[in-house]
Amino acid sequence: MRLALHLSTYNGSEFLPGLFASLAAQTDQDWILRVRDDGSTADELTKTRTLVAEFATHRRVDFVSGVNIGFAVSHQEMYERHDEELVLLVNQDVLFTPAYIANVRAFMENHADVAAAAGTILRWTWDTKHQPQFTNVIDSLGLAKARSHKVYDIASGVALEDCTAYSVPVFGISGCLPMYRRSALGIMLFNPAFVMYKEDVDVAYRMQKIGMKAARVPGVVAYHFRTFQFSIFHKGVSSRFQELSYRNHWKNLTRHLSWRDWLRDGWAILPFEAAKIGFFLFTKPMILWRTLRYFFAKHV
Repeated sequence: MRLALHLSTYNGSEFLPGLFASLAAQTDQDWILRVRDDGSTADELTKTRTLVAEFATHRRVDFVSGVNIGFAVSHQEMYERHDEELVLLVNQDVLFTPAYIANVRAFMENHADVAAAAGTILRWTWDTKHQPQFTNVIDSLGLAKARSHKVYDIASGVALEDCTAYSVPVFGISGCLPMYRRSALGIMLFNPAFVMYKEDVDVAYRMQKIGMKAARVPGVVAYHFRTFQFSIFHKGVSSRFQELSYRNHWKNLTRHLSWRDWLRDGWAILPFEAAKIGFFLFTKPMILWRTLRYFFAKHV
């Protein structure tokens, strides 16, 4: 199966040398890299162009740039530019181990009922000399869904050696590094209305509806630089990003939950949603107001 890698960049020139070095070291080089710069500053765009051009010297690379349109829209635009059956989304702050692409690709080719897959995603950070330092802290073992329909990264923040208790079913794959099957996605990779946040959850629900699976590929590792750390009060996350995340959470509930889901899980969903409404009402009421206004204006 032909494979396309998607890379949406935004002011990420400090990450690209490491990413490109790990891509150059892949045992599987039979793919095309499609890059879209999503509205970086002029200086960052120049740096990104230079780094991409250097990487493209001996590899197939398609590069375009444009205004900032968000993660989901940027990837959807790239998706519409090709017809490769397998699509691997690559965050600019990811580092691969050498056999990552080969092993995940082989898994997808050998499991026709799997629509989305990834390996074990661990975290990396910068050391004191601004060099990548690899950790054994889990970033994601896939997405899981609680009875409240809260979707979360499995074992995120847990040490790898302590993750044996996290044997929950994989509902979907984090947008950090998913490999998707086009024949399961159809014409839409990500719904552009999501802009960013929760678009990977939307894909997971869509795959579930058509009977396709998501899977974690055993024995395969990549590393992700976690920009935003979890915080109950969302410290370090802008109000705009919080609003998008909350709005898109509501979209997933209203678009994908059937009346049977509400009958079965309403006892868990309603208290969880009431708690979130209370949180925003007393801490950031404008996010709640703008979300309600958007939601009812769009009739979603």
